Formats: sequence, structure tokens, C-alpha cells
Amino acid sequence: MNSKKIKLYAIGTVLVVTSLFGTIELTTRLTSLFSGKGFVLNLHEYDAYDSQIKHLYQWHPFTGITFRPDITFKGSHPHQTRHPSIFVDHYGFLSDGQTLTADKQVDEIRIAAIGSSTTANINLSYSENWPGYLGTSIQKALPNKKIRIINAGVPGFDTAQSVCNLALRVMPLKPDIVIIYHAYNDLKAIRKNEAFKPDYSHIHKKPLYAYIQPNPFIRGLNHSMIYVRTRNRHRQHKREKAIIENIKNMQSSLTRLDYVPKEAQDAFRQHMHILISIAQSGGAHVILSSFATLHNPNSSARGVMESKQATKLQKSELLLIGHFVPGLTIDAVFRGINQYNEFLRALALEQHLGWVDNATTIPHDERYFVDRIHFTREGAALMAKNLFPVVIQEINKL
Repeated sequence: MNSKKIKLYAIGTVLVVTSLFGTIELTTRLTSLFSGKGFVLNLHEYDAYDSQIKHLYQWHPFTGITFRPDITFKGSHPHQTRHPSIFVDHYGFLSDGQTLTADKQVDEIRIAAIGSSTTANINLSYSENWPGYLGTSIQKALPNKKIRIINAGVPGFDTAQSVCNLALRVMPLKPDIVIIYHAYNDLKAIRKNEAFKPDYSHIHKKPLYAYIQPNPFIRGLNHSMIYVRTRNRHRQHKREKAIIENIKNMQSSLTRLDYVPKEAQDAFRQHMHILISIAQSGGAHVILSSFATLHNPNSSARGVMESKQATKLQKSELLLIGHFVPGLTIDAVFRGINQYNEFLRALALEQHLGWVDNATTIPHDERYFVDRIHFTREGAALMAKNLFPVVIQEINKL
């Protein structure tokens, strides 16, 4: 076969393979569209290094990241089919589309929500999420006031990052009330074989979402729906298969601590004191909330796995707890959530702050949680309803 025929054969092969792959890809996307999953990939299907994820955030010198200002994107979650539109204002805060200004009106009451992904909850629209739902409820109750919510939650944040977030980004906007919702992410700072630092700098060694890019071929494949969904199904299958055997490893004291060290507890308490002081120094009233979860933190990993009442979601989310908090056994994570919630309750009582015990009033049920910690619409609404009377009480003190 001469070189000309070889070239023609190679070109023909490429065209046939490309056409075949293109047909499969188009069919996959059309099937996805008609099934309600959309013609393009959803946010939760991308890897953290993909441009679609990196586009949402920008580097910040003190908090690590913030949302990129003046963007709109479609939120999503693997356990829900809805894809709400999410808006970010020019300050980099989640928004209902209204313009937030530096100057506050005379009859305006500003309520800031400080936290992480459970405050941002980008699987829900602004009005469905608990800060937005809360703002709407308060506006109805106080029609003569202008209620403005500042949702300053950023996925991944812990209390160390929220100290800078509150002091440098939120307080200049003069909030009257600051609601603090933290606990779970601070447990990530605990590592068995790494020296603990109170500012969590031992785990924040590079900006969040600063991931090494894969090779160009894989980056190209990551734009393919058929490839990404096949890859994600394979990952899910491996995860589910590994749950039972990994539960033993994640309970092992060889690589994980089975308790929350005192230095970590002290750091969390110190950060909370600092957050409260920052808010109060700016004239804001403070409300603390205990941290609500899908799992009852009074249970154990083995108890969940062996329980006939535990759902498939509750069992599968155990493994993700282990991955998310690599320094603790799952039972230690449960104990840590209880300890931190007790710290918050005692702190609220000690400093005469607003207090809402969402951890005990939001049931550990799939109706309220889309995964181990993030809310469904019903969960967000219940949290807002729990906060409502306490916020009204604090407004009456202004």
C-alpha cells in the first residue's frame, strides 16, 4: 500500500471514528435532554479542575477564594434533577438579583449569613435556600422595613476563612444581624500525623480549587457527556462496592484519630469568639445555630450500616464522610459534631446571643437533606422557620 493510500485510509478511519463518536455523543445529549437532565453536563458532574468549576471562583489573598463577581450559573446536585439559576452580585455574594450598595437606607435591616456550602447551598435557588427563605419571611412580617440578606457562604470555608470573610468583606456592608453556621468543615483540619496549627494553615497550603490539570487528551474527553457520565458511574460503583470494607479502614486508629484533640476544640472555640467579636464591634447582633446533619451524631458508623431503618443514602454518605474528614474515624466525626454543637450552645448562653438548635429540630431524614449535610428545599425551609422567631427577637432589640 503506497503512502497516498495509507493517508487516505488514516483520514477515512479518523472520519468514521469521529462520526461514530459524534453520533453517540449527540444521542446521549438528546436522551439526557428529553429525560430532564439537560443537553449539557451539570455542575456537579465536572471535576474540580475543570474550567466550568474554576470559572465560579476567584483567588482572594485572605480567604483563599470567593465567588467570582457578576456571574450566573446553573446549580445542581447528583441527587436532584432540578438546576436552579444562581446569581452572584458585584461583591461576590450570592444574590436575588437586587443591587447591594455600600450605603444602607434608614429603614433597611441587613442580615448576614456566614458559613460554607451549607449556607451557600448552590443546589437551591436563592429564594429556596435558608438565607433567602428567611429574608422573604421576615420581609412579610415587617412590611415597613427593607430586609436585605447578605449570603456570604462559600463552599469549603471553615471558621478560619470566615474570620477574614466577615471582617473584610461583610462588615463593611454594615449588617445589623450576623448568623453564623459552622462546625463540620473545621473537623477537616485534624490530621493524625500532621502538626495542628490554630489558623489551619497546615491544611491551606494552596488556594482552594488550585488543581493540577490533566493531560490535553483527558481535558478534551471531559467535555464529552458520554465519557463523563460513564466515568462518574464507574466511580459511584467503586464507591458503593467499597463502602463496607472501607468502613473498617475508616474506623482504624492506625491512620485516623478516634477523638477530637483538645487543640482543635480550642481553635474552633477561639475562632467563634473572634467571629462574634468582629460582628459585635461593628454593631451587629449575633445568632448562632447548631449544625444539622443527615446522620444522627449520637449513632455510630457500624450502627448505621447494620440498621434496617437506615436508608441507602445514609449508608452511602458514610463513606463520603470518611473521605471528607481524612483525619478522624467516622465515629469521631459524629462525636466532634456533638462537641462543637455543645460549644455553640454554651457560647450563646454565656454571651447572651441568639441561639437556634437546628441540629435537634431538623430530623435526620432524606426529606430534609440531599446528602450528609446539604439541605433539600424542605430542609432549608425548616431551618429558616427555626431561625425566624430568633431573628425577629434580635430585630426588636435594634
